[in-house]
Amino acid sequence: MTEGVRYCWRCDAPITKEHPGTSAVKVSISAGGATVWLHTECPLLPTFVRRAPR
Repeated sequence: MTEGVRYCWRCDAPITKEHPGTSAVKVSISAGGATVWLHTECPLLPTFVRRAPR
């Protein structure tokens, strides 16, 4: 099973080799212990990000 593209929880930008990230486990009742990914250093925060299927 593939996970696809991982996105940073803070800035909503994709995690790539240029901007690596780490995983952190966030335990919540509604998410069921979802894995949250964060950049080690977030790039500039975009003003608006739309993730629409192409």
